[in-house]
Amino acid sequence: MASRKDFVQRSRKQSPASPNRSAAAKPRAKATPAPKRKPWKLALFSLVALAGLVFLLNQLLNVDSIQAPQTATTKKQASAPVKKPAPAVKRTEKKAVAAKPTVIKKPASGPKVVEKSVEAKAAPKQNKYEFYELLPKDEITPAAVKEYKSTPRSAKLDKTYVLQAGSFRNAADAEKMRAQLLLSGLKNVHTNPSNGANGLWYRVRIGPFDNRSVMNKAHDKLARLNINAMTIRVD
Repeated sequence: MASRKDFVQRSRKQSPASPNRSAAAKPRAKATPAPKRKPWKLALFSLVALAGLVFLLNQLLNVDSIQAPQTATTKKQASAPVKKPAPAVKRTEKKAVAAKPTVIKKPASGPKVVEKSVEAKAAPKQNKYEFYELLPKDEITPAAVKEYKSTPRSAKLDKTYVLQAGSFRNAADAEKMRAQLLLSGLKNVHTNPSNGANGLWYRVRIGPFDNRSVMNKAHDKLARLNINAMTIRVD
């Protein structure tokens, strides 16, 4: 008996564990927790919904405020009495009344009076255009003026003239200017000493000239040399 018990106990120890026990012996897997909802999304959604609700209420109030004055004006127009147009006054045409012929009574026959028509004397007509008569009276006869006759450039002068180019105290300065004028092409250039109240002066002169055109040419040449010549009559 003792040996059988030992065998049974050994067999129990060596026998594998039942599936139910093995399943119970395994540790239980932890349940995955549900993801937490983020609170900021919910807050954003609620704000958007609230803003939409406020906008909708504002639109409804605006529509009511616009429709209110329109309905008031339509009620006033409906309540105002409609003025009827005044009836057109018929114009009565007046019939033209025929004028009765007036009867003129003839005066009793008597001596005929002859009326003489006195013709009024016609007043003398005033001449509107009196200036035609005044013009001949106011004519002014101008004084007779002799015609101007231009003298030709080649005409001879009545008097003889010389051109004085300069006047110097020193004879050497006068001779220097005389040589300069001769080199420039002028003719009949000479020095003329003159002793007067102001002392002795040496004058440089060109000429004499008895032809206007020749004298003008000499004057122009002196002007080109920056010399302001003086015209002096000799006799």
